[in-house]
Amino acid sequence: CPGFSADCLETLEEIGHENRRYFLDAGGGSYEYIPALNLRADHLEALAGLVIRHIQGWPEADPEWDPGRREEWARMSLKLAKEQGAER
Repeated sequence: CPGFSADCLETLEEIGHENRRYFLDAGGGSYEYIPALNLRADHLEALAGLVIRHIQGWPEADPEWDPGRREEWARMSLKLAKEQGAER
């Protein structure tokens, strides 16, 4: 069973243990969990770099982002969109 590109504890528990039991109980003969590449720091650094590159411009990526101001940011976004010609 392959894992994800970066496993979390939930993945390890579900795939590595719980689903293993289901598979074997259903008659499966051999079940091997293949760990994700997250055992390697360079792999996680590459994933983090991809995420950072592709979330540029998202409010949540701004160091000043405050989740408590989500409504305010949504109103500002709507106002800017309407100024640019959006109908809603």
